[in-house]
Amino acid sequence: MNIKEIGEDLEQQFGKPRNITEENVRFMLSLIKEEFDGTKVNENVEKPSLEAFGMTILAVMSYQTTPWEELAKKPSIRKTLKYIAIRGNDHYDEMEALTKELIRKHFDDITQKMVLGFLKIIRGVSNEERPTKLIEYTPFAAQYYAIHHGLHQLIRGEHPDDAAVIIHCAIEDGILFPTIPRSLLVDEFNLKKSSFDKYFSKYHINLEYESDAVKKQVEEKIKYHRRSLRNAIGYNVTDKNNVHFYDRKLGRKNFLSMITYCILSQHISFLTICCHLQSLAKRKTAFG
Repeated sequence: MNIKEIGEDLEQQFGKPRNITEENVRFMLSLIKEEFDGTKVNENVEKPSLEAFGMTILAVMSYQTTPWEELAKKPSIRKTLKYIAIRGNDHYDEMEALTKELIRKHFDDITQKMVLGFLKIIRGVSNEERPTKLIEYTPFAAQYYAIHHGLHQLIRGEHPDDAAVIIHCAIEDGILFPTIPRSLLVDEFNLKKSSFDKYFSKYHINLEYESDAVKKQVEEKIKYHRRSLRNAIGYNVTDKNNVHFYDRKLGRKNFLSMITYCILSQHISFLTICCHLQSLAKRKTAFG
């Protein structure tokens, strides 16, 4: 029995393994969505008590295999997590003040290591690099950094012809939404608009009208760039057109950046947030 067969056997007996971080992402985004009025996120959320803040630290740091949504069945923990999700970036001083006071109080069972570890998570929200608007146009927001870095790695310095093929492949594979504006792509990858428009139309729209000889030549080029794209980002597409990411954990950087983006962006729409949630919940995708 090989590794794949062992995995299938285990899945048949115990079901698919839970990706706790992925579940936490969905939950934190849902808390932010509750305070989104269609234009911006309301930051005037109630500050938790010191006891509630301490309880949240104890719960999150002690039960690391338990999804936060389950921990948040306790109202005080839910309130604290929403406060952190929404105010953790622009109001880091508030978080720091709470953690310092908690350390001074010496609550039973809450160690300094727990508090400092939790503070590190919050500091990550404050210092994290903000994702670009590209995150609004991928159904895989949890894999944003792999997608962003992979695309930039391949497109940087390339001729607009090659850049157009790479983006065409990303759209065809389902990594980017077909509705992504060309103006965004031009700005994101620092491309010359007229040249990019010309080549992107050639590959993404007009290819069916080309001669068979041209089609064959282009198909070889697309095949080459598609392979490079999948290697750079770390994914493949199954026979059922499901995207599968290779053994890449949803790390702190991706997780916190998603939250930071949803807090800060003044242009994100309610539809976009729902799209992130639905993509994570419904699309059959392995996140590693």
